[in-house]
Amino acid sequence: DVTREPATHPWDPDNSDLIVITNSVAGSDEMVWVEFRNENNEAAGAVWIYFRSTPQYWIGYCADWLNLSTNLPSAVNKVWRFSYNQQTQDIKISCNDVLLVDTTLSDDVCTTWNNWRTYWERDVTKIYIDSKYDTASEQFCTGKC
Repeated sequence: DVTREPATHPWDPDNSDLIVITNSVAGSDEMVWVEFRNENNEAAGAVWIYFRSTPQYWIGYCADWLNLSTNLPSAVNKVWRFSYNQQTQDIKISCNDVLLVDTTLSDDVCTTWNNWRTYWERDVTKIYIDSKYDTASEQFCTGKC
């Protein structure tokens, strides 16, 4: 379960995915808010899902908010899977086994953060979740839940 206090949790994205379970619906204005951190607790990337009337996602320190695919499953209970390959800079986001985002970070993708590499080239060793911002996550885990 998600702690109600800001907390960091170990994560090795090269060996496991991050799984987040929500029961949020479009228009609820709830948010999945996960920041990646390195060993020194510095920001090393982030991914947010915002349940606006048209759900959106943000790849932190990279680009502006983008609309999620129209393939977003309509089920209230959602299992989100976040995959991040640090070597290739590939990010994948799926919901209930439907792939919604599949992108490789680059200067062409990260158009609003000129210094995106400063964050995303740090070695991710943990995730940081702050329930002040993360209002949608019911549960999270790395690997298999």
